[in-house]
Amino acid sequence: MSEMIRLIRNEWMKIFKRNSTFILIAILIGAVFLFAFVSSWSSNQQSQTMPWEEQVSQQMSVYEQQEAQSENMHEKNYYQDQAAIARHRLENDIPPPQHTSFIQYLLDSKSNITFAVLFTVIIASGIVASEFAWGTIKLLTIRPVRRGKILWAKYITTLLFSLTLAIITYLGAIIGGLVFLEKGDGVLLTMVEDHIVEQSVWIESLRLYGLAFVNMIIMTSFAFMIGTLSRSNALAIGLSIFLMFTGQQLVFLFQEYTFVKFYLFTHTDLSQYLQPKPMIEGISPLFSVTVLMLYLFVFLLISHLSFTKRDIAT
Repeated sequence: MSEMIRLIRNEWMKIFKRNSTFILIAILIGAVFLFAFVSSWSSNQQSQTMPWEEQVSQQMSVYEQQEAQSENMHEKNYYQDQAAIARHRLENDIPPPQHTSFIQYLLDSKSNITFAVLFTVIIASGIVASEFAWGTIKLLTIRPVRRGKILWAKYITTLLFSLTLAIITYLGAIIGGLVFLEKGDGVLLTMVEDHIVEQSVWIESLRLYGLAFVNMIIMTSFAFMIGTLSRSNALAIGLSIFLMFTGQQLVFLFQEYTFVKFYLFTHTDLSQYLQPKPMIEGISPLFSVTVLMLYLFVFLLISHLSFTKRDIAT
């Protein structure tokens, strides 16, 4: 265990010895603060056109109509709960969070994770490939340490780095929101076992960020596999970024075909299960988690075999 910790610490120091790492972190923080500033500026341009009671009343009518039209039980229960929450707000004079408030901004800020994923992919794709590019891979393998342990140390370090960026993103969103946005009125409500209760914005925001972090792990592992398999930093970054931005579009393109249920990007966004219905009919949270675990296993198996079995000299 101490040997693995030493290897992880060594890989961690390698990452932070590069000036590019600090540049990426600075860009990430800047992007998060820019998002908060733009949200604040956008809120100042908007004006409240109607009282919140009228807005909630209209939403309740829409939910009730959707509930009556829905045939799927999950979808019907979702609209039923939302209509009940809207009715509870009107009966008890509980306004929802304003769209221009800190609460709503923090919930929406999970989209900032995209920047963290992008920068983690850059690190993950190069953590093995760069050793071959710089010729330092032979120095690693002449040590009395198994290749598999070296690879796992690199992978664990990559995951720790991705977690660090996710935490920086979340804390940056909080600070940026407090600086540029007002707290605003309104509270979050949710349905728990047929009871409507107040929901903590901190718990809900952490849940959304946690679901987004699952996608971050998958994309990081994919980039790590491509970098290990091809030994090409550029290929790993390019392919990972391409799939990151086009992967879910392909889901909608092939949604009529059965195989799309087993397509990776059908399942990477677990927040789809917080909506009335998922992207594709016939999938469930358990099914998505199972598919993601299988893909993750395949990514790591290919990485392990490629790194431990191939000739380092070539």
